[in-house]
Amino acid sequence: MTVTGQRRKRWEAVAEHIELMLLSREFPDGERLPSERELMERFGVGRSSVREALFVLEKRGLITVTAGTAARAALPSPRILVGELSAIARHILARPEGMRHFQHARALFEVGLAREAALRIGPEDLADLTAALAANEAAIGDSERFRRTDLEFHFAIAKSSRNPIFTALHNAMSEWLSEQRRVSSRAGVQAAQVFSEHKRIYDAILARDATAAATAMEDHLATVARNFWLAMTPPFARET
Repeated sequence: MTVTGQRRKRWEAVAEHIELMLLSREFPDGERLPSERELMERFGVGRSSVREALFVLEKRGLITVTAGTAARAALPSPRILVGELSAIARHILARPEGMRHFQHARALFEVGLAREAALRIGPEDLADLTAALAANEAAIGDSERFRRTDLEFHFAIAKSSRNPIFTALHNAMSEWLSEQRRVSSRAGVQAAQVFSEHKRIYDAILARDATAAATAMEDHLATVARNFWLAMTPPFARET
């Protein structure tokens, strides 16, 4: 079998076979896999091919490997799934069009989360969101603390979905776009204005108004993006 016109490496074939074994539940979560020697005999390959295959599968979160013991099957987490995308994300963000694509993706994602929160947020998550908003207001005047509580407010909305994939994506997106927040602050963004936008989102969620929550989040993120590009534009090139 070939991949993109080239012969596939032995470790790739071994990794694929073991992954299929894991997906078929031949080895349930936590169960020991065959030893390296057993895998060598089973697939007719050398130790280096087996070790490379196990290394790749461990990076994917499909197995755990401890020195001196056989590998064990593992349940991959959303955090590992998203983490695999980080290197690619940073390459895309290195280009101006890449930043625009991520801003667009973030907007669609967080608008959906705001809508979901308005429809389904529970009492405990609403209390967390209320506390996050209060902390954000209290941080006005302290730029570093305000940025942190800004993230916490958005995270509280994502967390209210009770979906670990959403929270993992939110954390990754926040990390990938962390530079955006730093740059935006150079555009003269007022913390009080940002808080008022957060309050508008919160009020819509509290009122269980999904349409208003989505609109408030969309407007807020559009302002964030606009401030970023304003800060990135040299003063002499800005419209007056």
